[in-house]
Amino acid sequence: MNRRGFVGVLAGAALLRPRVARAQPAGKVPRIGYLSVERAVPGLFHSHDPVFDGLHERGYADGRNIVIEYRYAAGKVEQLPSLAAELAALPVDLILAISTPAARAALAATRTIPIVFARVGDPVGNGLVASLARPGGNATGVTVFSAQLADKRIEALKDALPGLSRLAVLHDPIFSPRQVELTQITAAASSRKVHVHAVDVRSPGALEQALPGIMKESPQALLVESGGWFEAEPQQIVEFALKNRLPTLYGRREYAESGGFMSCGIDYREMYRTAADYIVRVLKGAQPAVTPVQEPTNVELVINMKTAKALALTIPPALLRRANQIFE
Repeated sequence: MNRRGFVGVLAGAALLRPRVARAQPAGKVPRIGYLSVERAVPGLFHSHDPVFDGLHERGYADGRNIVIEYRYAAGKVEQLPSLAAELAALPVDLILAISTPAARAALAATRTIPIVFARVGDPVGNGLVASLARPGGNATGVTVFSAQLADKRIEALKDALPGLSRLAVLHDPIFSPRQVELTQITAAASSRKVHVHAVDVRSPGALEQALPGIMKESPQALLVESGGWFEAEPQQIVEFALKNRLPTLYGRREYAESGGFMSCGIDYREMYRTAADYIVRVLKGAQPAVTPVQEPTNVELVINMKTAKALALTIPPALLRRANQIFE
């Protein structure tokens, strides 16, 4: 796979050449740039499979009627601008940007090539679009931003642990949407008389050093944000929580599937499949400027009862009834 292209003059030409979303001419195979902060090898939280499952369902297959140009930053956000410039210089007909940093890099590389983003937080606050209803530029897509999510998470924890008063939060302070998330979590917790202690993870290698700090405040539970560097080592967090008998709520259902106590978040697979729908709409002529950004509409709760029993927790029937899925 060609990971580097000639950027120089070609990049400038790609940035200057007017390109608007329009239906592809008959016989032309669209070229899609896939820009992600993830690793190249699909893992537990990888976007590749659900995105391309969604494309396949809509009749598109890489190498048949679309061509995918992959660029992965492998967690190194600083590489995204050069990778985005490579895609703009090829040029591609559309860029799929996974994560807020990837979307920012794509917009910095081109204001003319259509961009579909997914897994972004607060697209208005981060300058990706003018408004959710009318993006106004060359980017649109799907956001994970949901004001109701923090309240739902604290509610689930309080229902499972009625005496909860001290909560640790595994937090990425570098990524601005996570700061918004922490503010919302703190407010939701405060309204239920729960004190929040944030434990920062500032880099991919900092998780191992950060985990012991969680126990310093003697928390009764842990909440893991839905993004951040710690997603690279999900099993490490699950094992830490079990070893320390710390009931933990995660932002991704994959944690609960892997032995975590409970998860409460958006359906990421559905979000990525929705992004695939946006790709098809843009390829068929939809203008990003007037295509509204999709907000999450469903919050899914997943409970791992095997882990609950290992933690000696009795889950109230009302909470079990609210769960979208229960692992026995």
